[in-house]
Amino acid sequence: MRVEIRSRAGNAVIGILGVSYAVAAVVLLVVHFVQTLGAASLTDRAIQVLLLMVLAVSLWFVSIAARGLGLRMAQRGTV
Repeated sequence: MRVEIRSRAGNAVIGILGVSYAVAAVVLLVVHFVQTLGAASLTDRAIQVLLLMVLAVSLWFVSIAARGLGLRMAQRGTV
């Protein structure tokens, strides 16, 4: 799916939101994993999967912002 945001300010906001969501998701995932280490229930695993999905969406936000701002992202496999 292609998302196009035409303003630089809009792209910057999406990028900032993506980075802040990613940091929050990683911190919450680590804290939750440490707290439930060895005694995780099915609900705990569902919360961890949801936090991983939040992390994926936040990285998608960052990629939208990078493309909209014209930033070049490193590509793997190119020589």
